[in-house]
Amino acid sequence: MPTIFDPKDFSVIEKNGVNIATLANQAMLGTNAFRVEKVLLQPGAESASYPPRNEERFVYVIRGRGQAYVNERAFPLSTEAVLWLEAGDGFYLEAGSDGLEILFCQAPATE
Repeated sequence: MPTIFDPKDFSVIEKNGVNIATLANQAMLGTNAFRVEKVLLQPGAESASYPPRNEERFVYVIRGRGQAYVNERAFPLSTEAVLWLEAGDGFYLEAGSDGLEILFCQAPATE
């Protein structure tokens, strides 16, 4: 049966110019199949580090520009780009002058 989550259902964390809304996780879905977060970075803001994991992950750029630093190597990000991260990749994000909004997906979900 389909489930619809409203914005009031999302857990939101805001710190240092970064807003993270959890759109799907184990608690919401009843399964650890995947985790999805919408991350909004204000212009020039940096995300916290996402440590290496055993799961594959990807970042989809909704809007804006910036950089992803994967294992300290810089990768440019722009609207509609997808950054695929292999198991073992650690990374963080840095927004450009227009900010950066992304979807972050991880499967399976580990909290």
